[in-house]
Amino acid sequence: MIRSTTNGVLKSYRYNLQRSNYTLNKARNTVLTGRNFNSFAEAPATAARCFQMRRSFQKVNTQYSVGESVVRKYEQAWSTLEGVGQDVKNRISDSAYADIIQSLNDPTASGRNALGQSMTALAKGIAQKMNCRYGDNFVFAGADGLNVPFSWDDQGNLCYRGVVVDAKQGTDDLEKLEYMAGETKYADIGLGMQEDENGEVISGSVFNVALQGINFLGYGVDADGDPKNVVSIISKMGQILERCDPDSGAFASEQDRKDLERLAKKFEESSSKLSDKFTELDTQAAFLKSNQKQLEGTAYTLQEQFLGIEDVDPAEAISSFVWAQYCYNTALKVGNSILSQSLMDYLNS
Repeated sequence: MIRSTTNGVLKSYRYNLQRSNYTLNKARNTVLTGRNFNSFAEAPATAARCFQMRRSFQKVNTQYSVGESVVRKYEQAWSTLEGVGQDVKNRISDSAYADIIQSLNDPTASGRNALGQSMTALAKGIAQKMNCRYGDNFVFAGADGLNVPFSWDDQGNLCYRGVVVDAKQGTDDLEKLEYMAGETKYADIGLGMQEDENGEVISGSVFNVALQGINFLGYGVDADGDPKNVVSIISKMGQILERCDPDSGAFASEQDRKDLERLAKKFEESSSKLSDKFTELDTQAAFLKSNQKQLEGTAYTLQEQFLGIEDVDPAEAISSFVWAQYCYNTALKVGNSILSQSLMDYLNS
């Protein structure tokens, strides 16, 4: 029969007791922190996986924050254009359309002068509305959100960022307007932003948040030399009507009558383009809101994934702690009997 020495028993017992104590402390820390691991060294592979998911989660949150700002900007733009659309073509009253109908109607000719003043004020009011802001930036200023987009020069011409919108073909002003109308300002809203081999951002992987007011209201002149900008058309019609006789409403000249009738037709075209642009903006706003919901779902999924790996089940953690505590207390009790038996065995040998 092989008998264990006291030193051997003590050494084995001390080792197992230390392991029980370590297991108990680890189980206690798990309950207190609620985490499966607290350092990279404890679970390198799992920690690396969680780091990747947390990095993706942070990126998605950043994209969501950017997208939320863009959505708010588009909501401001949508609200503004809705009001402008009412000012331009509300077929009932209080609009440029209603004023034009009355000015072309001879029975109401006596009010042409007043209608001209109303249309001139309306044109200035629309330009002022288009200078709306979101935060510190002007919504319809394109890529230059810090400077006011629409203004009037000393001759009463509407200007966009300092350039007269009724620019003629072949002029530097028209080239400037075309350049500003095509400006881009990209935002990463979770469309998979990428760059090409030249380091340029691929347009399909980002969202262009630049809103140019002249793309909605129009710019330049047509073959007849008439403005394409709906506000300029309203303003010019207002100037014609203001020249009418205050009492009889008679036109200052036959040419004024012809100009008014011609501009009325141009007004129909420009206001229709404004409606089309408003519909396009509405579609983009709907896409942005849909994209926000998708980002929100992605962020929720990623959060569930890494929390499922990092965090422990509270019931399971508490059960493990209780069991570890029971094992440690039992080891202490068993230690007393082992030490007593070993000492008696030594004395009896």
